Amino acid sequence: MSDQLDFRIKKYNLDKENKKGEFVLYWVQTGLRIDYNFALKLAIKESNRLNLPLLVYFALKENKYANLRQYAFLKQGILELKKNLRQIGANFLVQKVDSFSDILKVAKRASVLIADFGYLRGQRYWRSFLIKKLDLPVFLVENDTFAPVILVAKNKVPYAFLIKKKILSFIPKLSDRFELESLRNKTELFNQSNSEIEQQFKMLRLDKKVFKTKFIGGETQACQILSEFIFKKLVYYKKFRSSPDKDFQSNLSPYLHFGFISPVKIVYEVLKNYSIDDENVQAFFNELLVWRELARNFVYFERNYDNWKGLPFWSIKTLDDHKNDKRDYVYSLEELEEGKTHDKYWNACQKEMLLTGKMHNYMRMYWAKKVIEWSLNWRQAYKWLVYLNDKYELDGRDPNGYLGIAWSFGCFDRPWRERKIFGKVRYMNEKGLERKFDMEKYLQKIAELEKNS
Repeated sequence: MSDQLDFRIKKYNLDKENKKGEFVLYWVQTGLRIDYNFALKLAIKESNRLNLPLLVYFALKENKYANLRQYAFLKQGILELKKNLRQIGANFLVQKVDSFSDILKVAKRASVLIADFGYLRGQRYWRSFLIKKLDLPVFLVENDTFAPVILVAKNKVPYAFLIKKKILSFIPKLSDRFELESLRNKTELFNQSNSEIEQQFKMLRLDKKVFKTKFIGGETQACQILSEFIFKKLVYYKKFRSSPDKDFQSNLSPYLHFGFISPVKIVYEVLKNYSIDDENVQAFFNELLVWRELARNFVYFERNYDNWKGLPFWSIKTLDDHKNDKRDYVYSLEELEEGKTHDKYWNACQKEMLLTGKMHNYMRMYWAKKVIEWSLNWRQAYKWLVYLNDKYELDGRDPNGYLGIAWSFGCFDRPWRERKIFGKVRYMNEKGLERKFDMEKYLQKIAELEKNS
């Protein structure tokens, strides 16, 4: 297990030492859990080595489309993490921050800083800023992936099959049971109450119109959903995972996004109950490991991961070649956002996202393809899709979402038969949905959601 931790760590400022440090600081972001939290494991090791108390710190800040849905889900997990950290003797501080200097003030008091490694632009910038400003050792820990991104590939990977074999080869090496050593120095530095944490959240400027969801945040809930998936759904996963009229997806993506559960734990729990050669396990691991790890590779190596400039040349050219093709339907952003199109299936999946914060993954592809078809400007369509995804999905602002949108425009895919508007980019239509699935049952499911909302 120590080896698994070691190759997840990136070390900086090792020649600097803060002998006046008051505590070991773990700046948590994508590790809002206890189990399989590799950054927490390192933080406890450092705390015991230096005989200093451990402070776990969460910098609460508003994202671009901050809304009540996402932050209520986050808060539920934060409050559970606080309780669990207290049980092991660690301190926990939640602070609403407006700038880098707020985090810097806390970090300068530490002897060592441990932080979750980040792949997105903002995450990487904040970490780079702290490393440059701090005169103390900084350890960044890959806590959000199954295997470290650089270990999988040294550059941007254009197709999932190119990393599949390598990713799956890590499974025997990375499937050990996770254990934390006991924290020895349990000095209490802060005793922040739940009401004080609530107050930090109340300081955020949130869009309160986006608030509905059927999901409850936190590590316990993530584990319950995983257990339900393993014992009730996984046996049918290959056959029914793409069926929007049924519910055989894992529903773990929001929990993975906020770090309430680790992909390493998911693999461990699945393999406790199933053979790795099971066709359902292989289909699930293709989504959890291959495509999810590819998404992290994409945002790490592609600076334009959230806009059309990150697309391959062939897809940009073919979409431009057909930019003046006549559209049978054209909708404004407002009409799309409210689910007011002629397409009952598209309206249904948009409403699913509005009402729950999670759209069925197969419908997510159809959803994006139709926005391309109904927009006068495909570049504008890309921007609108990022906006809708990041605002309404619980797992918005995530590498998976950015990969999914890019895929809809031809990234990670091959050229297909040329057609109107899409050119050689893969096309999807309602007849394909009706041919494969019971779409009337899906419509009934969404109608029931609306009725009970």
